[in-house]
Amino acid sequence: MDLIVSLPMSELYNAILVVIYRLSKYVQFIPTTFSLSAADFAKLFTNKIICRFDVPDSIISDHDPRWTHNFWKAMSMRLGLTMHLSSSHHPQHDGQTEITNRTLKIALHAYVAQDKTSWASWLPVLEFAHNTAVSLTTGYSPAFLLYGFQLGDIIDTIIPMDQCCVSRVSIAGDFLLSLDSHRAAARDAMAHAQHNQAQQFNKGHRLLEFNEGDLVLVNPHSLEWKESKGEGAKLVQRLIGPFEVQQQINANVYCLHMGDNFPSSTVFNVQHLQPYRASPVEFGKRITLPDTRADKPPSEEFEVEKIVAHRKNPRSGCLEFLVCQTGYSPLYDIWSHQP
Repeated sequence: MDLIVSLPMSELYNAILVVIYRLSKYVQFIPTTFSLSAADFAKLFTNKIICRFDVPDSIISDHDPRWTHNFWKAMSMRLGLTMHLSSSHHPQHDGQTEITNRTLKIALHAYVAQDKTSWASWLPVLEFAHNTAVSLTTGYSPAFLLYGFQLGDIIDTIIPMDQCCVSRVSIAGDFLLSLDSHRAAARDAMAHAQHNQAQQFNKGHRLLEFNEGDLVLVNPHSLEWKESKGEGAKLVQRLIGPFEVQQQINANVYCLHMGDNFPSSTVFNVQHLQPYRASPVEFGKRITLPDTRADKPPSEEFEVEKIVAHRKNPRSGCLEFLVCQTGYSPLYDIWSHQP
């Protein structure tokens, strides 16, 4: 969730609240104002999100004053809603909202080039175009994952069938033609924005490629393994391995041979891998050993090796500890009320 601000005034609005639902990738582009208070935002959030989709379990956003205000903190606590706020100048904390914001800005620029004060009236059309486009991440459109059917197919079917019926009523016919043209323009604008984003991304990113038998290192931090989070996470080994590439699943995914000390899933996206380079003899051997703890379910009684992290349960208010059990892999770290 994020705000796009510094927009020209349009229908009394000068900002957009962008909301993305993590599972379906469904988006909402909600026109609002930058001067929105914490209480006004709570009302907007209730009307546009809670009344439609219920209370979310958690929200990822930046440190906007509205989210850190005591009013919103109290409301979130009463609702059982957890806020995950990024640090300043770190928009990558909420990567998918950051990308969607850039895409929307490019689409708006292309779509309302003739009249930059009309953007608010066309936000629903751009939202519809985004939600009915097939996502490369899921293979489905966000609308299909949310509703169970493809919205675009229904409207594409209705408009041509009804054109013959409304041809005698010029106003209705003009409205349908205008709606169809704006939907097409919105699709083109979103496609243009996504193509632009892809080009910018590809300029600065080179996809790593590995062959069977290559040795690679795995980044436990980008995978968010339990041991790489919480207190002391910065002291956890940055890379573990080396491991042998067993099979290339596709251009982005590899299967590694990791032995019996790791979880059953040994398939990784290339973004979590780095090539292993043996240290020159004159610099000595680099220590990059894998975790050798057992990967088997612990018994009910166990010995605590260390406390990895702690948290306050938002619902019960109790202090909980993430406990690392002696002799077992991070897969079996558990949250406990008593360390």
